[in-house]
Amino acid sequence: MQETRYYPAILLTGPRQVGKSTLLLHLKEEERTYVSLDDPALRNLARFSPELFFERYQAPLLIDEIQYAPELLPYIKMIIDARNENNIFWLTGSQIYPLMRGVQESLAGRVRILQLDGFSRKESLEQEHRLFPRDLPDMMQEAVPSFPIAETILQGSMPRVLFQEKIDIAGYYQSYVDSYIARDVREITNVLDTGQFLHFITLLATRTAQELNLASIGKDLGVDSSTVRRWLDVLLTSGLVIELPAYSRNLGKRIIKRPKIHFCDIGLAAYLCSLRTAEAFDLSPLRGNLFESWVISEIYKAYRHNGVNPQLYYYRDSNQREIDLLIERDGKLYPLEIKLNAKPSHAEKNFSVLAPEDPRIPYYGVICPTSTLSPIKEKVWKIPAALI
Repeated sequence: MQETRYYPAILLTGPRQVGKSTLLLHLKEEERTYVSLDDPALRNLARFSPELFFERYQAPLLIDEIQYAPELLPYIKMIIDARNENNIFWLTGSQIYPLMRGVQESLAGRVRILQLDGFSRKESLEQEHRLFPRDLPDMMQEAVPSFPIAETILQGSMPRVLFQEKIDIAGYYQSYVDSYIARDVREITNVLDTGQFLHFITLLATRTAQELNLASIGKDLGVDSSTVRRWLDVLLTSGLVIELPAYSRNLGKRIIKRPKIHFCDIGLAAYLCSLRTAEAFDLSPLRGNLFESWVISEIYKAYRHNGVNPQLYYYRDSNQREIDLLIERDGKLYPLEIKLNAKPSHAEKNFSVLAPEDPRIPYYGVICPTSTLSPIKEKVWKIPAALI
């Protein structure tokens, strides 16, 4: 991992069970000691006797679940400053607010923070996941393999589900939800009614790929919008959902500023929507939204796992004209519609809200389950979902 050459410490964050510890254990050198703060005895030692902890465990270290003992961070800073060298500490942890605040205060300029999400489809097939969009001539040279969309969405992106044969997917996600609420939610916030919080997550899953309306969600739950905002921040900081901001650059005052919410692991969203089979998915009125979130999460993971901060947006104006996704990359702008229908009709109709001669736009795209990259009209292309 090249980042370790340039920083005294790295912090690998991300949702639970995406493989943070497994990845670093695979990469670590023989001389690097692994310490897991999941062990209650080691956690207590780290929290209440950090000096003794570092007498017992000498750097270089891989410290797993650092969020359980933020008391170590000032001592890590002192060790880094005293040694004045790189590649001393590898840390993993959930990206919860107290941890990130402690890291920013104690290790500013000394740590590289990296994000790990669940597997993308291409990563799960051990294929290189290149950034999207790419130049049209490049994509024309790529193979377009077919894949089962419903099964892919229901399976999600967690390593255990993807690579453990005959696993009960619903059982896995039930356990994931239970452990997430039990272990993380209570530590991040003062949510005492976990049943109500589960209701919130479930309601949010049914609204994936929709604009965030805090007042509407709060009304449905019987809580105020500030509580909904606080609960949403728990999911955002835990890496379970992302906010897709509205695109507002040079488009005037008509732009609606609410973000859209997308689940990062669509298998979790499908589970929360009570979808267990491909047949149920195909009949669900939520299938289009789930497919849209799946596409955006795939693109998002490619950027994050390549160490690039994605610039992803959506567009909707006061006349309800919408573009599902706009990507800014290398000074260019790519407007994209996302449709589950392999033969979408009039999917490109809202592209006209953008300046037709904008030199930043190489082409417009409609991402759908088609088997061929093909033109719809001038500058508008139908793009196979397999190419993202």
